[in-house]
Amino acid sequence: MTIYNFDIKEKFTTIDSVPDFRSDVEKQFSPLSTYNHDKPDIAYAERLAEELINISGAWITLFLKEPKQGAVTEIWDEDADPLYRAGKKIKAYFKPEPVMTELTRWGIDVPIRITVVFSRAMLMADRSIGERLLLPGDAIEAPYNLPTIFDTGPLRFRILNSKQDGFFQYRWLYVNTICELLTGDEALKVRVK
Repeated sequence: MTIYNFDIKEKFTTIDSVPDFRSDVEKQFSPLSTYNHDKPDIAYAERLAEELINISGAWITLFLKEPKQGAVTEIWDEDADPLYRAGKKIKAYFKPEPVMTELTRWGIDVPIRITVVFSRAMLMADRSIGERLLLPGDAIEAPYNLPTIFDTGPLRFRILNSKQDGFFQYRWLYVNTICELLTGDEALKVRVK
């Protein structure tokens, strides 16, 4: 007996040929896929994420980039003179990436990047931050133990990319950001409005 029958006279079954005796509510809102924001499991998961950040994280200062009205540049995400809101202290877990030394056209370069992880619930609960999540261009001041050549106090990093992470029952638990070190260029200094 053959597994497939490619006879052109064969009748194809459709979804209507097999009856479904469930109601419309049971079909569209099954107990496994229903999102309920008042569910205690979601609150418990957010509390665990907050506790993880509070225990293993460090205090950082977050500078949100202030949008400029009517400022349009020809280069994407280019702002020659960015302004930032006043710094906000918040706890975050950050992990440095391995230091790489690159030979560039202008000599040896040591790009320093870190991944900073925030609790999404903590960001959303803070009204000064929660009106929007973190975006590329925002700045972070983080305590960072580096050799004495960078011994200028806490280092400031620019957010390159931001994504939500830790999906639990249709709710994100974390906000991961990838940041790069701001250099000594005056145009890249964090100026607070």
